[in-house]
Formats: sequence, structure tokens, C-alpha cells
Amino acid sequence: MATNWREKRRASAVAEIKDVAKELLVKGGPGAVSLRAISREMGMTPSALYRYYPSLEALLADVRSDLFQELGAVTTLARDGVAGGDPLPRLLAMARAFRDWGLEHRAEFGLMLGPPPPGAERGDSPEPDYAPACVGVTFLGEIAELDRRGQLRTPPVELIEDRLAPGLRDYLEGQEGLPLPVIFAFLAAWARLYGIIAMEIFGHMDWAVTDSGALFETELINFAQQLSGTDYDGS
Repeated sequence: MATNWREKRRASAVAEIKDVAKELLVKGGPGAVSLRAISREMGMTPSALYRYYPSLEALLADVRSDLFQELGAVTTLARDGVAGGDPLPRLLAMARAFRDWGLEHRAEFGLMLGPPPPGAERGDSPEPDYAPACVGVTFLGEIAELDRRGQLRTPPVELIEDRLAPGLRDYLEGQEGLPLPVIFAFLAAWARLYGIIAMEIFGHMDWAVTDSGALFETELINFAQQLSGTDYDGS
């Protein structure tokens, strides 16, 4: 009984710490999140936080994981809201949901997919960052479905094997049963989707584009046509 009580108390404290970290993040961006700032908001000493997290990087990794799970739920809901089983409209629905969430959660997006704040270098961790997988898996599933239907278009497999496969050995071990062209299409799609959304969220296209939504939709249709080799118009 005592053990359960301690576990519940610890879980409650961890949840509160993460909530405060998220509040600081939203108010001031990733740079506003520090163990000192969190302890000040919670009325505790910074050293007390080390009972729950060994470092700021560990805390932010936990927060990032929560945020990716939230985004993953949003994209999955968008996918499941599309009637029928055609992968293309499902992919586009997820991409639009991804962008909408990012625009509504700019600070969170910056923590998840931008550079780490000072004092929390993600490169210090020897473990791979699997947090984005809960978002990417839904996109990967639809791209795999395109391939199963014979609708996926990619560069020649020989080119992908020569250029890409040597650098994907560790990743491929966890993707047994998926052809390499599917993996390539997924990684290319993720980079393309993240790239255009990140440039919009971080204001890197403001110098040229007054309607970033129109640019996104045009690129999205272009992406769908290239991925499927069809004249799909997004409707």
C-alpha cells in the first residue's frame, strides 16, 4: 500500500513538473524552460527536481515525447476521419492536420523539431530519438498501403539501394517486411513535410510568400502526384 502511495505521489509530481515546463515553453519558448525556472514556479529548490529528472535534457525529452504522442493522436484522428481506404486523401488529411497543429502550437513545435535550448543538447544522449515515430508510423502505414496497391512511384530501386541503404542499416532492422522503396518514400515525405511546415512556422518564407497556406496546398498536391504517378488533384 505504501509503495502504491509513493508511486502515485511521484507520478503526480512528474505530471506537475511537465505541466509547468509546458507553460514556460508556451509563454517564452524553449529558451524559457530551465530547472531553475520550473523550481521557482513550483516553490521548490532546483535540487529537489533531481529526484525526478537527472537533467534538463531528460525532462525535455519526456515533454517532447508527450507532445509527439499528442500530435500522433491528432494525425491519426485526421486519417481515420477520411471515408474509404484510398491512401492519398488520408495522407493529405494527416499532413494538413500536422500543419494546423504546428501553427497552433508554435513553441511546442520548436521544442519538438527545432534546435534544443541551451543546457539541453539532445546530442548528449547516446540513445536514438524515437519520439517522432508515433507520428511517422501513421504516414508510413499509408505509404506502405500505396505500395501494396501498386500505386507507389519511387526512383529505381537500384539507385535507392546504392545511395541510401548503407546509411539505413540500423533503421531497417526494425522495419522488417517493408521494401526499401517504401522506406525511402516515407523518409523523403517526412523531410518534405517537415521542411515546408517548419519554414512557415519559423517565418523563413515570409520574405517571399504572403499566403503560405496556398504554397502548402500546392506543394501537397505536387507531392501526392509525384508519390502516386497520377494527376490526383487533392479532392
